[in-house]
Amino acid sequence: MATDHINDIERKMIDNLRSGTYRTTAGIDSGSAWSTTDVNVFGQFPETEDTTYPAIVVEQIANGIEQQFMGQMVTSGSSSEAIGEIYGVGYDIHLAVNKFNSITVGGTPFKQRRLLNYLMLNCANVIMDCDFSSTDCDVLTRQFTGFRDMGYDPERELWVARCGMAITFKNTR
Repeated sequence: MATDHINDIERKMIDNLRSGTYRTTAGIDSGSAWSTTDVNVFGQFPETEDTTYPAIVVEQIANGIEQQFMGQMVTSGSSSEAIGEIYGVGYDIHLAVNKFNSITVGGTPFKQRRLLNYLMLNCANVIMDCDFSSTDCDVLTRQFTGFRDMGYDPERELWVARCGMAITFKNTR
């Protein structure tokens, strides 16, 4: 039976974003930028009435990028003598904060644009530090495109930003 690498990768990213977990020192210690109740993480865009802020939306935007045939008799993890390719998947990660949101860090409340800046930095930490070793995925590379399209919507009173992430992995069959 084939492994569901794309969903495994997406699930791991979403779980880590929900907990805010990342490594702090040489892979030994881990920290958390927020608790699971501070930030709402969605695997797709929620209905408008279901959106709660601050929000992180993980949107798959590409599939099959970086496709390179590896041929026969390749090894990946514990498998051997497989046929496979290097395969990739791309995501846009959207952040949105409204005027009422606040997260207290070290006794200081972060709100509005300052909260968006805090979330951008720590969201990057979380997704770049995502450890896929508990999955069957043999992740080879990650490319983080950084945050762009940052702005403020005065009608909705939302501060928003978007970044991209591409992940390549071995797909053996």
